[in-house]
Amino acid sequence: MFSLDKTTWSKLAADNVSLSELMKNGLFTDDSTGKPYFSGYQYKTLYDWDQYFESVTQLYLGWEPTYITNGIEIFLDHQREDGFIARIVPVSDEFHGSEHVKPFLCQSAVLVHKAGKGSDWLTPDYFSKLRKYLDYWLITMDTGNTGLSEWMSAPHTGMDNQHERAGYWFDRMCKGVDLNAFLVRECRAFACLAKLQGDEELAQTYLQKAEARAQRMRELMWDEETGLFYDLNVGATTAWLQGDKNWQDHTSFTSSSPWAAENGRIRQDMQRAKEKGTAPMMRIKHVGIFATLWAEVATKEQAERMITEHLMNSNEFWSEYPVAALAKSERWYLTTQAPADLGCSWRANTWMPTNYYIFQALRNYGYAELATKLVEETTRLLEKSGNREYFCSETGDGRGLDPFWGWTLLGWFMPFENEHNLDPTMLDLCRREL
Repeated sequence: MFSLDKTTWSKLAADNVSLSELMKNGLFTDDSTGKPYFSGYQYKTLYDWDQYFESVTQLYLGWEPTYITNGIEIFLDHQREDGFIARIVPVSDEFHGSEHVKPFLCQSAVLVHKAGKGSDWLTPDYFSKLRKYLDYWLITMDTGNTGLSEWMSAPHTGMDNQHERAGYWFDRMCKGVDLNAFLVRECRAFACLAKLQGDEELAQTYLQKAEARAQRMRELMWDEETGLFYDLNVGATTAWLQGDKNWQDHTSFTSSSPWAAENGRIRQDMQRAKEKGTAPMMRIKHVGIFATLWAEVATKEQAERMITEHLMNSNEFWSEYPVAALAKSERWYLTTQAPADLGCSWRANTWMPTNYYIFQALRNYGYAELATKLVEETTRLLEKSGNREYFCSETGDGRGLDPFWGWTLLGWFMPFENEHNLDPTMLDLCRREL
């Protein structure tokens, strides 16, 4: 598995028996299909991108891939005829039920194959369903046929309360940098699966889709002035520019506000976008921006600016316990919940999945020393507060579920990956040369 000998893998699993026992709390059975699956949450919900990162941990612990493949199948078993799949199972309400499953199903399938577990489980029917689900993202979720797709809401992003960039339920305002980076990876992953199915022509089609989307991101989302990719606001309104009333307790949007200049720049962006016939940028610095590195969308020159000017910047993302979900320079960087926040906090908090994919991205772009530093900082965080759902970026204190047996546990394996130069998320069969 991942090019290491069986003895090494056996020792890794033996050294982490306690984590394996903790994770067994997340074994459940889907009522509608009768299939067993894993969830990091005690309320039994099967989430989309959570499943992907949790799957890496399962493989490191020596678990058979049954829970991973079942998780993929359960989502596909709930697919509508048009390709849509609700992003959680079971569907709890109309809000979650209206949002398409995040683009990680193909990547999860490739992960199983890379682990040496084969792809025999991927029947022609499931392969066809994967294509339909992916095409729903690429076509149906692309307002204006721009080559870039949008989130339905902040909760849809997985970063529940980043409302300033992705809105509330049904707003569908944000062509997310993170979403489109994930879709670049998902198209490449589907191409890998097509190759395994013996369909080279289909594989090339989706590799071309991946590169076309990456190029659109570089054209429309990259800002040379600040050296970052930004989301696009397809639902921009005067009310948004003036500031949502829900935030008035925390910020002032008057002409004397320190944010007045920023608001002026947003208006300028809107005017430029109108002239170009595109959606305006939302210059909000959130951790999802670095998904462009994980997806290898950024050029080497762009990556250098993103990393040196922003990721490593202690006034932005490199907090006391990095990497903060929102830059310190943002008006919404809060250590407490705002009155109108939904879900968990992705503001002044550090989360394991983003730390993990940033770590892998840094190594891919040649920043090995910084990657090692991030591993050390992540280990320091885990040793301080243990297996918690997320952590305060300022104090390192654990927040959310306690104990948590979901994706946070992946952080314990980052030193192992760093030592052995492992990246289970690498889409080897379908990489783009940097």
